[in-house]
Formats: sequence, C-alpha cells, structure tokens
Amino acid sequence: MEMKMLQKKTVGVLGAVLLCMAGSGLLNTSIAACKHKVGAVLSLTGAYGAHGVPISRAAQLGVEQVNEARAALGVGCDLVYDVRDSNTQASLAVDAARKLIDLEGVTALVGPISSGITAPLLSSVTVEKDVLVVATASTSSTFTNMAKRGETKGLFFRTLSSDSLQAVAAAMMAYQAGFRKPAIIYFNNDWGKNNQAGFIDAFKALGGEIGNSVAFNPDQPSYRSEITKTLEGNPDSLYMLSNTQDGVKHFRDWIRFDGPQNFIMPQGMNDSAFVDTVGQELLKNAWFISPGTPANSSLEKMESDFQVRWDATPKGPGRNSGYDAGVLIGLAMVTADMRGLDTSGPTLAKIVREITGPDGEEHYGGVDGLKAAIKAIKAGKNIWYVGATGPIDFDPYGDVAGPFVMMKIKDGDYVDVGGISLEEVSQVKAKVRAMTN
Repeated sequence: MEMKMLQKKTVGVLGAVLLCMAGSGLLNTSIAACKHKVGAVLSLTGAYGAHGVPISRAAQLGVEQVNEARAALGVGCDLVYDVRDSNTQASLAVDAARKLIDLEGVTALVGPISSGITAPLLSSVTVEKDVLVVATASTSSTFTNMAKRGETKGLFFRTLSSDSLQAVAAAMMAYQAGFRKPAIIYFNNDWGKNNQAGFIDAFKALGGEIGNSVAFNPDQPSYRSEITKTLEGNPDSLYMLSNTQDGVKHFRDWIRFDGPQNFIMPQGMNDSAFVDTVGQELLKNAWFISPGTPANSSLEKMESDFQVRWDATPKGPGRNSGYDAGVLIGLAMVTADMRGLDTSGPTLAKIVREITGPDGEEHYGGVDGLKAAIKAIKAGKNIWYVGATGPIDFDPYGDVAGPFVMMKIKDGDYVDVGGISLEEVSQVKAKVRAMTN
C-alpha cells in the first residue's frame, strides 16, 4: 500500500468506527464524538526536517498500533494522529499548537524535536492550556529547571535522556575509545551549548584534555572557518554536535583539512543517510552514542513494523523515542476511556506516570504487546511500559533516565559494541561535582 506523508494523518479504521463499549464510560457517546486526536508539532521541513519526518512516522506508528490493539479488544475511542509542520521555527510551532488546541480540541501533543522550539511552546501555549506534551528529542536541561520551578505543571515528559546525561555518556565513550584531546563543533542552540559544556566537564573529570570548542550556525554553504579553528592545537578527534545536513559539510571539511579520522557522534547523528553520504570507509573509527538498551522486543518489533509500514529504514535519530511518545499518549487515552475519565492533559499526565516505572508488570510495544498491556490495565493491574527506547521510568520532572549504547558502523549498519549504565554516568557526574565544588 502506498503511504503518503500528509499534513494531517488519520489513524484507525474510520469506515467502521466502534461505539465505545461497556467499561469505557462512554456508552451513549455518538460515533462522531467517540474519537480522540493525538496532536503533533514536528519539524517536517527546515533545519531538522530530515529528522522530523521519520520521527513523525514513528509516532504515528505508535498511535496506530495502540488504536489497532484497543479496537481488537472493543474498548476506547478511535485514535487520530494529526501532525503540523513547525518548519523548525519556534513562532510557527507556537501557531500550529494553538490551532490544534483551540480549533481541533487537542489535549496531548507529541512534542518538538528541538529544545529551542519546545521551550516557547511550553511557556506560550501548552502549560497555560493544560495540554500534555511528550517530547521526542528535546534534551536541554532547561526543561528540568522549568519543572523544578513548577513551570510545567507536571504536563511535560520526554522520551529521550537529557543533555546532562547524554553529554556525560558521550564523554565516557570517547575516553573508552582512546581519545584524549577531542575538539568540538556544536550547533549554536540550547542543545549544542548544553551538550558541549557537559561533555567538556565530564571529559576533564575523566582525565582528558579538550581542544577548541567552536559554535556553528546552520545552513551555511561552507564551514571552513569553523573547522580551521577546531583543528588548532592538534586535537586527536572531533565531537560533532551537528545535524545530519550540516554534519556532512563539517565531516568533509575536517577530512579535507587533514583532521584525524576519529569521531564522536551524538544521538542526532545516528542516521543511515549520513553514513551513506560520507561513506563507511571514512567512519571506521567513528563512535556513536544512543540512549537505550541493547535490542529489546519493543525495539525489534518497532523497527520491523516501521520498515513494513513506511518502506523506509527504521534506523536513525528519534525513531524509537518518537514511537514511545505516540504509544504513551495513545495508551493514556485508552486507559482514560476504560476508566470513564476525561482525556484532559492533567488526566493523561497522571496516567502516563501510572503506566511507566518499575512498580508494574512489564509490557512491550507492537500490536500484540499493546493488546496485552490494555488487557492488563482493564483488569486493574499496574503495568510498566518497556518501549523501543527501553524501560521507561520518569522522574518527578518528566525526565527519563536510563543506560546508553555505544555503536560503530560495520557492513553499513550500526552495531552495538558496548553499553554505559546509568550508575556509571552518575559516578562521572559525581566526579564533575567534586571538581567544581
């Protein structure tokens, strides 16, 4: 079946909409009303467009699979996925969110993939209107601090680890790889600034030295000047805090000016398109970090289902976190229906906390896995959703904490070569605190 990326995407079997069954609390609801819309504001174009499209597809797949599972069990209302393009611009994202909320009645959003967009979205729209946001790739520590001040009202979660953890894990990976003096080129935004700062502190705490750290602005024809600065002082490697479009240019300029072919790559560079463009021969000593655990059943099922659904590679940044965001919102809506509750943002946020964390029995993604999860919830059991990113356990601020996987390129694909536990990350963070006190 030909699948099209539309501005508005509808999920579910609309030709035979089910009236909500007993236990949903909506027996007398009309067919037209027995529907919930899962909104999304993502970068389908602009600087992060290459990431936003597959992330949106992954989120849609998550919503679709929850919808298929609940329909098979005859519970809950039809789920509809509606994505709007931010063009990777904060003002457009805010406007799109307002329209989804005010005109479409959306109470939950799969959130933006850029921290610089997510921050104004929260502060200008969603918190004020009590809308739940589950972000797929907004990793800035800004949101932890906002939550600590009570500014998110418990309505913000993210399915990808924050910069404060990812940066430390990347530094640990670089040190384990034998690098001792990496230079850094970083995106001149919240993500880039916070990540490079965290990396520098962690790498120094491990005993390493840092070369020059140079900011860049996106969409430039050349980065000769920035790369020349990173090469000063004879670094032994390069930490590329880039997006894939600009990362290709950084990579080529680094090679052109005889930079050593040793690379440290953040989660945002884990894209098969990047590998195909620059060639795996030049990536023999490139090390990639990614939040998550080695392959679990949710990840394996998501990747195979994504490939079938979209005829596209499931490998790349944000696919697994996008899928989990869609699943969590969908499961929360179905749970609310089965309990006869409203689907307001605060209600959904409370349920998201209930279906994550180690107090429940483990349940996985994929249609069959989600059927089992919905059955367990209907039976009054506590569940722990183990997603494509791994076991999900949110802290009081909506942050998810977990292990990391180190990867290298072999035979054109990403291969796990080791892991970094959350405990190991915490130990290095403690060293950083000791050095700064």
